[in-house]
Amino acid sequence: MASNRISRRKFIRIASGALALATSPFAARVGANEPRSGLGGATANRDFYVTSYGGTPAVDAHHWTLRIHGLVQRPFSLTYADIIRMPSIRRLLTLECIGNPPDGTAIGNAEWTGLELKPLLERAGIKRNAVYAAMRAADGYYTGVPVAELTREENWLVYRMNGEPLPREHGFPLRIFIPGKYGMKQPKWLTEIEFVDTPFIGYWEARGWSNEAWRKVNSGFFYPRRPSGIFDMLSLNTSAKVRGPVDLVGWALAGPAGIRRVEISTDDGATWHAAKLSQNSSPYVWTVWRYPLAAAASGEYVVRVRATDGNGITQPPTNAERLDGATSQPRLRLSVTGV
Repeated sequence: MASNRISRRKFIRIASGALALATSPFAARVGANEPRSGLGGATANRDFYVTSYGGTPAVDAHHWTLRIHGLVQRPFSLTYADIIRMPSIRRLLTLECIGNPPDGTAIGNAEWTGLELKPLLERAGIKRNAVYAAMRAADGYYTGVPVAELTREENWLVYRMNGEPLPREHGFPLRIFIPGKYGMKQPKWLTEIEFVDTPFIGYWEARGWSNEAWRKVNSGFFYPRRPSGIFDMLSLNTSAKVRGPVDLVGWALAGPAGIRRVEISTDDGATWHAAKLSQNSSPYVWTVWRYPLAAAASGEYVVRVRATDGNGITQPPTNAERLDGATSQPRLRLSVTGV
């Protein structure tokens, strides 16, 4: 089973880079030359990517509990009713799979509802000899993070997504968010947090994936997109077709450092120009960029994006696969007509 699951993860990683599916959050269901005004907002629940360790468990919220135990002074359990009675908060947050390639679709943005994690950990009273938190889920998945990372102010538990109860495939009844990390460190269907005195290595980490899993700077396109029709793919037609002039629109995301700038090249990296960035007060929400392409002539263009995070780290032209997140510059072949 382990080999099948690894193959499935690899398939998702490859497929998300190869195809821009019509149901993806980036599909441009608009006119040939007009990007949607709402690009970069919340991704609909039905369109939000799904990557799981195995299948989707059927969890009965009436019998589900979250246990916080191990090296704590006051272990306790919470029911679903306990969780939803607590003071709630709502936040916009972008989630990305560690296998998402540049310009991939294994990324989404939603408004989540939940509660802060730190007060619960303070209630439990973590003992001084605890060094790691082991997190386990109803589907059998498990991962771990150092105590110092779990006690960050930003961490929280979520039970609603875009105003609806958390869908089954997205972790009903409860999932954890550790903003700035890839999804593999934020288990769905969370059932327990156990504090232990040794490093706890998770399922994917034991198979070579990053144990730190802090998100690398990454970027992609909202508009335009490559053709997604079956006949386009069979004909190997991979150029996005637009009429000039046209606004290129996309996203950029990094870890806690956030995004400092985004640059666009329309000549495959020979020259670079600054894109306009949307106002974004949170490093944990993708930054939307926009670049007006006033093409001088009809023809073929190769567009590249390179984002730079708050620490000054810029996406390189290429990046070797190390199972720790992709960060190379995305490329889009663009066919411009009607200038």
